[in-house]
Amino acid sequence: MLNNQQEFETKLAILADILEKKRSALENLLNICENQESLYSSTTAHDRREFVLEMGKEKQAHIDQVLHCDEAFQAIFEPLSPTFPEQGKHYPEQVKALQDSINTILELDVKIRAQEERTKIAAQAVWNKEGRSTTEPTLAHRNYILSQYQENNRNKPK
Repeated sequence: MLNNQQEFETKLAILADILEKKRSALENLLNICENQESLYSSTTAHDRREFVLEMGKEKQAHIDQVLHCDEAFQAIFEPLSPTFPEQGKHYPEQVKALQDSINTILELDVKIRAQEERTKIAAQAVWNKEGRSTTEPTLAHRNYILSQYQENNRNKPK
């Protein structure tokens, strides 16, 4: 029985660590989302495009980390779930800490979703002001694609 208790306690610690990593990734993601919104009021279209592309890459890295944490949490928690209510009674402080972490993560998720919506509204306002739709490529982007195409065709052996 002692071995099972030690194993359960170890897994609780691992779950707590996973939740902490997820919380950190979500906080970073929220920060990026907030910065994206501010970009739409403070930069030119060209600079904004570069920043948004870079932030998109950073966001994806944090999203991947969140997904990895979710998978790791599931892999550890699933085998524990049948006995968790009974064994968890022996570790009330650790279980409470896990519950608090999950609540913090849920709050961050709500904040991120709300921030994404504010960013979308800010982007739409800027695009409307600049006379573009959100799906229409910019003239600069079209010119860039055309110049790349022309350059590639010039460099091809004939």
